[in-house]
Amino acid sequence: MKALVNETLNQMLRNISEMYPDRPALVFHGRTMTYQQLQQETDHIASGLLSQGIQKGSHIAILSENTANAVLAFLAVIKTGSVACMLNTSLKSQEILELLQISDIEYLMIGQQYKENIFYPISRELMEHYPLQQIFDISTEPSTPYMTLSDLAQKGLAFSQQSGHIDENRIISHDPALILYTSGTTGQHPKAVLSSHYHLVNGGLQKADSLALTKKDVVCCALQLFHIFCIDVNIMAAFTTGACLAMPDDLHSSSILQCLDKERCSILSCVPFTFCTMMKKGSDYAHLFPMLRTGIIGGAYCAPDTFRQIEEFFGFTLLPGLGQTESTAGIAIADLNDSLNLRSNTVGHFVNHCTGKIIDLQSGAELPASATGEICIKGPLLMSEYYKRPDLTNQVIDTDGWLHTGDLGWLDSQGYIHYVGRKKELINRGGEKIIPAEVESCILELKQVDTCKVIGIPDPLYGEEVCACIICRPNAHLTKRDVLDYLQQHLAAFKMPRNIIFMNTFPRNASGKISLVELTQNAEAVISTTSQQ
Repeated sequence: MKALVNETLNQMLRNISEMYPDRPALVFHGRTMTYQQLQQETDHIASGLLSQGIQKGSHIAILSENTANAVLAFLAVIKTGSVACMLNTSLKSQEILELLQISDIEYLMIGQQYKENIFYPISRELMEHYPLQQIFDISTEPSTPYMTLSDLAQKGLAFSQQSGHIDENRIISHDPALILYTSGTTGQHPKAVLSSHYHLVNGGLQKADSLALTKKDVVCCALQLFHIFCIDVNIMAAFTTGACLAMPDDLHSSSILQCLDKERCSILSCVPFTFCTMMKKGSDYAHLFPMLRTGIIGGAYCAPDTFRQIEEFFGFTLLPGLGQTESTAGIAIADLNDSLNLRSNTVGHFVNHCTGKIIDLQSGAELPASATGEICIKGPLLMSEYYKRPDLTNQVIDTDGWLHTGDLGWLDSQGYIHYVGRKKELINRGGEKIIPAEVESCILELKQVDTCKVIGIPDPLYGEEVCACIICRPNAHLTKRDVLDYLQQHLAAFKMPRNIIFMNTFPRNASGKISLVELTQNAEAVISTTSQQ
């Protein structure tokens, strides 16, 4: 286990660029940028931002698709001592406005897709309600009245020659660096999670250690830039090690597969949904995978059988992980030498530099092995705070420093964590608490079932009733009666689904997670229609 380091992102990048100046750092659209070039380019952009009056502590939002320019902008913003606020690219105007307001955004950087399809149509509305100081265009082919990354780099070069260079000494490791947003999947108001240089650098080093990254590795950036999963496992893990970060043209499965082939990627981390969509491309890509050696799967639950199918299809060692934005560096991860059985049935052990425990949902007392409760962690890499919300911060981090994750699970005798779901997804049926994952695991034992999601539906008598949403395998024949007959053999009566709905797809958000709000709405609509027939 490597020791934590007291470095800023600036210091980390400078050290890596001096160690590996000519090694590839970033590849995109057939272009390769070395570490020396990465250092110089982000320094120039950062100096350009300083020339525009941006100061240490300024909040700069980035709304962009996954591009090399977005990565350069992210690094440059943090180098100035400002805070990079990464916006979800699927948001609507009112949602963008809310994030601007709760996190005191002063500047906005916007990419091509969102400039054309989102920002221009809503810019007037936004600017009427929230006057930004300045907007920057970070698209790859800008045609715009706004200042571009190229403009900033040119101004930065001139500015630095006039002694406007970046003063690394004015930034310390515990200075704020990043804001990400979280609201879970239940429609809550967003919360702005604030993290520091210290969190970013050490989170990257920790994931690099778990993946055994070296300077020879090529990391495929197949995750959304506005998630800690991407920043931690892709960007920071690569750049703290001297590895190369490869950018697919977009995050469609075909583009990711093409990137694996063209750039000879050795590391691929994704959410389960993305892995599954790539597998559906079939054997045409089977020849691409011998160079892959490992990656992390996380962001959503992955059934053991699906986990094994992914590992077999890609031919590499897959590491399960559990994390959340508030934990910054993660909650749990498996080891490369763990058995397939361990990796497919658990989310690993508590991450390095983190203490963990399972507590009773009512009493808060620590539970023994095999008992299910809430996963809590404690350590130096937890978030700094929910920005300007000490009340919300104190709700999740108690007076003893424990982060109450809201995740449910249990520990086995070896200290491995068995994840069972989210606390807020518990179904309360007449006072009986039902863990959806328990019902889901039974349904998934049916060979006709591809995937399923169990949710709570409002009920006038019991408060909530169990509803099972099921997607069957192609050409499978499965009836509600088949499902109920099987479940009656394995579940208590109060856990039995009152409603079983067969679906073709599940609604998903930008990160590939199932949108529980939309799924519940869809299920309620089906139930209502059925009851009226």
